[in-house]
Amino acid sequence: MDLCCNQLTGNIPSAIGSLKKLSVVALQHNKLTGEIPSSLSNSLTLTRLDLGFNSLSGGIPLGVAQITQLELLDVRNNSLSGIVPSGIYSPVSFYLVLPI
Repeated sequence: MDLCCNQLTGNIPSAIGSLKKLSVVALQHNKLTGEIPSSLSNSLTLTRLDLGFNSLSGGIPLGVAQITQLELLDVRNNSLSGIVPSGIYSPVSFYLVLPI
């Protein structure tokens, strides 16, 4: 699901986590607010989660570390806080993009 650069506003719907065969969530460069829904950890086939360049707050949900297929997590240019969940780096080809 690629909805990049569409000036979307509001929260990321928690229903996205119920899409069991979802492999890509590309929501970067929008105007999304609120927290990253913990329901995303239900999408075990997710390989790419790109949420960069929004106005998201809170932390990265702990369950994201359970998505073993995840190869890219981009959360840069948001207002996130907290720690990166342990175990999130398990795949050999995993890329985590955070602000410097």
